[in-house]
Amino acid sequence: MPEKAERTLKELGLTEYETRAYIGLVSGGPSTAGDLSETANIPQSRIYDVLSKLEKKGWIESQSTRPARYRAKQPSEAIRLVRIKQDREFKKVSEAILQELEPLYEEKAEMEKPEIWVIRGTENLLGKAGEMFTDAEIEILITLPVLTEELSDLQDFLPLLKAKNLELRLLTSERNKPAKQLESKLNIEVRYREPLFGGGIVVDGREVLLMLESGGGKIGIWSDEIGLAKFAKEYFEYLWKESEEE
Repeated sequence: MPEKAERTLKELGLTEYETRAYIGLVSGGPSTAGDLSETANIPQSRIYDVLSKLEKKGWIESQSTRPARYRAKQPSEAIRLVRIKQDREFKKVSEAILQELEPLYEEKAEMEKPEIWVIRGTENLLGKAGEMFTDAEIEILITLPVLTEELSDLQDFLPLLKAKNLELRLLTSERNKPAKQLESKLNIEVRYREPLFGGGIVVDGREVLLMLESGGGKIGIWSDEIGLAKFAKEYFEYLWKESEEE
């Protein structure tokens, strides 16, 4: 039996016995089920079932004689018909998959789509910072060039942050009272570096709030885009290594 042809026919979906039967009919010509059972070494109890399935799959034809005779279709024609059938089945299956799963995927993708928000005003920035603190699970990294009383007023979040036992680090340019208060009340590690351009908060390496001055007011850019959050965390770590302790 041709080994390459046998392997290929099996890859096309034929069983061991179906492969033997088809190759036997191709090489030996039309045959009865009984004769083919002997020449192709297929059990007599299985031969009719094997030939019936081969005919349904489009590989052979049968003649209504007594006894029935079977002949192989020309390989090129059989393969063409099999391909047409497989294309139809693939189209049917793919349409069913697309109909049921594509909407689920699109819905999930929309839910997971990274967001970028512009936040204006000190109160709104503090509100967003509070949301980030609430969601934090591992660490909070804070950079504030100038610790004004307004921006460093985290009193409302002290119980929450203490209870979570998070890693808290603050990078600032000013050795002043607000920094020392945060350090003592939150057990936050504080370091100093000059200069610092702009502030920010990075939570768990997955969301970031960048804070800037704009026309005399404060503006923030918040995002959960993983690439931006990762960059912000890496930049914080770089500044942290270059900073000084008290």
